[in-house]
Amino acid sequence: MSWFFFSKDKKKDEENSQSGEFEKLEVNISGMHCAGCAAGIEATMKLMEGVKSASVNFATSKGEFVYDPSKVKKDDIIAKIKELGYDASIDLESFEKKVRRVKQS
Repeated sequence: MSWFFFSKDKKKDEENSQSGEFEKLEVNISGMHCAGCAAGIEATMKLMEGVKSASVNFATSKGEFVYDPSKVKKDDIIAKIKELGYDASIDLESFEKKVRRVKQS
């Protein structure tokens, strides 16, 4: 199982280094219960074509992704995180409202 989360795809790195410019995307991620959740998201996103790097912090509920916009869109990154069972949002205001609703419950 660890090979799924922690394997490194050298071919993907070579493809990313040959493409043009990269952009950075900061995403708010809710639904993580531990650092293992963050590590799983991070590892899965690193395997996604067009994503050069991924860093997910459980404590801050944020993810930072460097990606090639000619290969992957912001919406694709967010959709992949949601596919993994977490909520992801670029909009900080709606994210904070959702977190407040959860905490009040």
